[in-house]
Amino acid sequence: MGQSGHRPPYADCNALAPATARRIAGIIEAAGAPFIDASICSLAPSPGDLPRIYASGADTSPLEVLDGQGIAVKPLGSEVGRASGIKMCYGGLTKGIATLHTAVLLAAEGMGLSDALRDELMYSQKDTYAAMQYKVPRLPADSARWIGEMEEGAESFAAVGVTPNFHRGAADVYTLLSQTPLARETRETIDGSRTLEESVSIFASRLSPPGG
Repeated sequence: MGQSGHRPPYADCNALAPATARRIAGIIEAAGAPFIDASICSLAPSPGDLPRIYASGADTSPLEVLDGQGIAVKPLGSEVGRASGIKMCYGGLTKGIATLHTAVLLAAEGMGLSDALRDELMYSQKDTYAAMQYKVPRLPADSARWIGEMEEGAESFAAVGVTPNFHRGAADVYTLLSQTPLARETRETIDGSRTLEESVSIFASRLSPPGG
């Protein structure tokens, strides 16, 4: 912007802590351009279900003109950081739960209780186990890029007095998954025939031995 003299509105849609968004806003605004804090929530696009982009900042109208054009834009007020904040809460839930599922399965594997836990989950937590079966084997493909999001989430929670340790732990789980051979997969190349049990066994092979 400084070199070209062109200063179009800048919308940052990355998964950021509110404080990070405000730091970026300072850089963009110092260059003379308007900054829009934005975040993408909800699931991938599907017929009749538009992805939702939250927006906050002094003037979010340049992003709002896209509302209904394949996305739904949800203004959250004039304060930079609000749109990022809702992403941290939303991603902290969805991606955080996925790492809790993974950690529980790894612990059961380490204790030699995987079969017993599976039987109990299938008996008393059918929906949770079905979610594990679908989601956990697919996590390594996105694990590397989600480490930073969980770190941003930890910072976001700490800033309002909530423990950051859930999402520090989530970052640790994604770090582990990023070190497995399955992390070479992409969403397009994930082996859909790989079972949850096979995936957890591969994850467990990367665990450090006790005291190691």
